[in-house]
Amino acid sequence: MVRKTVKPFNVSFTTSRGGNPIVKPLNYPNLSLMFLVRRMQFSFEMKFESVCILDIEKDWSGRDLTGILMKMLAESVELEAKGVLRKKIEIRRWSELDQMSKFFKIPQGGELISFLKSKNIENILEKGAFELIEVFPKLMPDEILEYYFMTSGKHLMVDRMIQDYVESPQKISWIIRLHSMYGFPGSSRIKKGYLSLIRLAEKIEEFTDTSLAP
Repeated sequence: MVRKTVKPFNVSFTTSRGGNPIVKPLNYPNLSLMFLVRRMQFSFEMKFESVCILDIEKDWSGRDLTGILMKMLAESVELEAKGVLRKKIEIRRWSELDQMSKFFKIPQGGELISFLKSKNIENILEKGAFELIEVFPKLMPDEILEYYFMTSGKHLMVDRMIQDYVESPQKISWIIRLHSMYGFPGSSRIKKGYLSLIRLAEKIEEFTDTSLAP
């Protein structure tokens, strides 16, 4: 279903270690998207997720990458579609920040929320594409990401890996994680989710290049 739906968008396909499809948009070489289905925590219901990895590609030599990650962490946000008939997008700070503040001294954030509101993000994202989108920096090695996405991610081992990664980052990247609750969506919702992630990634990259790490 995923391959058939997004194939017209000029993409290539690979498969993750866990057998999940990975889509690479050829017009956006610093983007990759993973599509996965997993059981909801404490439930028999299944949920569909689309995870976009946005690599910020620039010359980072001589830059304080840990400091940049902390700025990104401070700007981490959630976008929730609320309402029944006419959904509105609520933008707020990432719910995991309270947990992260146990390990890191996180600076004051809020600029990304203002930036997204100024860009009328509600008109950019596709209607009915998601229930929740999380935007946060990549805080662990690539080989651990899929495990993190497929589990709750709340383990002492994961916490330790995050701390180690932040002390010595491999690269600077954003994670944009789209949640579509209750089962596998049809092609229309997969398409809307894909387009929403691409458009949101463009805005996140613009914010990073102009305001966060110029």
